Amino acid sequence: MIEFLRSDNSETQITFTAASGVTSVTFEAYDLDTDEFIQAGTAASGASLVYTGTLTVDSSAYDRNIKVEFVSSTASGASATINYISLTRPFVTVTRARSITEISSSETDANIKKLERKARMYLQSHIGVDFTKQYKTVVVYGNGSDVLFLPEPIIRIDKVYEDDILIYDKISTASVNNFEYDLEPSTSKNRIKIINTEDEFEKNVNESSDTALFPFQGNFRKDKQYKILGIFGYQYVPNAIEQATAILIEDYLCNDFNIRNKNISKLSNDSYDLAYANTSALGTGNLLVDKLISPWMTQPRYMVI
Repeated sequence: MIEFLRSDNSETQITFTAASGVTSVTFEAYDLDTDEFIQAGTAASGASLVYTGTLTVDSSAYDRNIKVEFVSSTASGASATINYISLTRPFVTVTRARSITEISSSETDANIKKLERKARMYLQSHIGVDFTKQYKTVVVYGNGSDVLFLPEPIIRIDKVYEDDILIYDKISTASVNNFEYDLEPSTSKNRIKIINTEDEFEKNVNESSDTALFPFQGNFRKDKQYKILGIFGYQYVPNAIEQATAILIEDYLCNDFNIRNKNISKLSNDSYDLAYANTSALGTGNLLVDKLISPWMTQPRYMVI
């Protein structure tokens, strides 16, 4: 799968290298998970048989995997090639990385992008959070309350299905709301709660008590399956994560990073004298990065036997 970096509120350029003799290239893009059609277009020709297709702002709005079918036309006919592409929001752009750090102006943008991917993948595995923004469906089960707990943060709620029956729809012309009240993400973004608009205040019933909005049973009925369609993840990459990623990129460009990353605090020679830092089993190799990412570090889980 080929990764192309996207930016919020911007178009995304995807490239395709055609064979000799190709006179034009068109493309169709589909969501790889849902097989939903995204858009079609004509790719612009460039040097060395490289054609560039443009995904619109709407098509580039979310992190997702897409299938792109490129159709190459020649004098003798046409042929199709399918590419699988990952649209990914970087943790830090090249421009931001340069402004945050003192990366040499002679360093190429292409190398900085390559190192950003390395730093991003490392931080994702180290923190356990990917900071993506995705439009998708998440499935959870009700617990008999007016609060629905989610496995990941939610930004916007568009539709809710109960056992595959549409019960809430905020985006269609003919809106649906079987709850009578609006739904909204909680402050933590990890829950959906009922909003009492008539009293003009948020009423998060059963989040901290056993009282339900309606008698005996909450709106999200116990053991019922709920499919939530909406925007999940993070509206933007937190500033601290941007900073940490840029610093790691700068570290990767330093000649001594491999030594520091192993937490070697002292290195002598003539029949060796090595000293390891106290944090030799933990951390990223950079104390400032460790401090910046600490609020998002996944807490360790212990099993009692």
